Amino acid sequence: MALLGCRIKLEGQDVYPARVDGAADVYQSPRFILTKARWVEDKQVSTCILCNNKFNQIRRKHHCRQCGRVLCNKCCKERMPLPQLGIEDAERVCDACAPVTQLITKARSQMHQFQVESADGLTERCKNHNSIKRVVELGGIQTLIVLAQTENVQILRSVMSGLQALATHQPLHQELATAGAIKVICSILSRLREAEEQILTDGISSLMIFCKSPELKKKALDDGALNPVLTLCMYQSPTLALLALCTLSLIVENPDTHDAIVESSRNALPRILALTASSDEQTQEVALKILAHLSNGTDWHRHRIVQEDFSSGCSLHKALSSHPQNEQILCNAVCLIGNLATSAEDQSSLQSVMVRVCQLLQNSPSNSDLKIQLSRAIANFSKFKQNSDRLVPYVSDIVQTCIKSTTPSIRVHGMRAILSLLSYSPSQTTAELMRDGAVDLLESLGKVHGLLDSVQATLTIQAAALTRPL
Repeated sequence: MALLGCRIKLEGQDVYPARVDGAADVYQSPRFILTKARWVEDKQVSTCILCNNKFNQIRRKHHCRQCGRVLCNKCCKERMPLPQLGIEDAERVCDACAPVTQLITKARSQMHQFQVESADGLTERCKNHNSIKRVVELGGIQTLIVLAQTENVQILRSVMSGLQALATHQPLHQELATAGAIKVICSILSRLREAEEQILTDGISSLMIFCKSPELKKKALDDGALNPVLTLCMYQSPTLALLALCTLSLIVENPDTHDAIVESSRNALPRILALTASSDEQTQEVALKILAHLSNGTDWHRHRIVQEDFSSGCSLHKALSSHPQNEQILCNAVCLIGNLATSAEDQSSLQSVMVRVCQLLQNSPSNSDLKIQLSRAIANFSKFKQNSDRLVPYVSDIVQTCIKSTTPSIRVHGMRAILSLLSYSPSQTTAELMRDGAVDLLESLGKVHGLLDSVQATLTIQAAALTRPL
């Protein structure tokens, strides 16, 4: 084909996406003009590209103004205006290009019915692997983006469904983003009410696909994804809320978004905390995962989470006290608590969840990920003197589950906890260790690379190896 642009693979076929003269972002430039295809020279062909009949004095050669290929009159007899190419008069279009080209031309019409036909027809072809190639090559992506700027719900329903279908094809992601698809999706999500659930579902599903890509995640944020996602998290529809949460969990992987979420005027933080108590375990899991990401930010972020949790009725304690079938809920909850435990100013507010974490460790969970998070959380709590009295009674559990563990990270967190408690409550901690655990602790300490050397160096400073006679 005599098409311009970079080649991509789509449904096993070589596809050359349509290009725009000027700015590629048609969301900003809706009256776009497509770059015309290069014409194939007459002398290069001897048969019609579609019917394979040889050209002669009767069967003359004709160029399709859309694709630039050479065909016979029978295969290139349709005539239509091509405003998308800057051609207002009716021109020849081949049978292969005509169906999609006509739909793209109709999108430029001022008649509502033609716009509806364009949206419906292009969307239908986006969902068909046999026709999606033509949609992409002839400007269907750009046309759908422009059509989506209407306020007409009927058109929006079709267009959003089409964009969602296109977004499922990874090779098209960059083409869609460059053309302005993410911007128009965010715009629609911001404008529509919850009653239009299907449109919103298609939109947030598309946005979630884009946010899975590290490169396009930043593009999605730059194009305004955060606010509509936060709004959808607050919707009553379980489907929409969960899709929005899943999308948000991808967005918060970027630390630059944390301030906007924590300080959101839309009460995002209380809403996410409330969802940790949802009856739907998947919603619980994702909400806790988001909070765990946020707790990896600044001390202020952690403080705000603790504040909001206390104000909202201690949702995190409820999550830790639940008995979910999905153990990832507890893993995410304890991961979050472990991060919050590093905040010096919030230790008083975290006392109840600290005790609950210790009780969970006491139950000797079989899930290794959960044990890692529990041991880390307890080690972080043990750094603060005010917690020592409450943690000392759990020394034997720390020894049994952590110090004696064969998992290095669990064992190290256990040692961190015991050493902190020895520094704050030496008598009580030693008494607990003498019952069972002293030997295991000493053996574990001896195996930590460089630890004994550091201790020896510190002791040598306090009692020099060389001295003068008294």
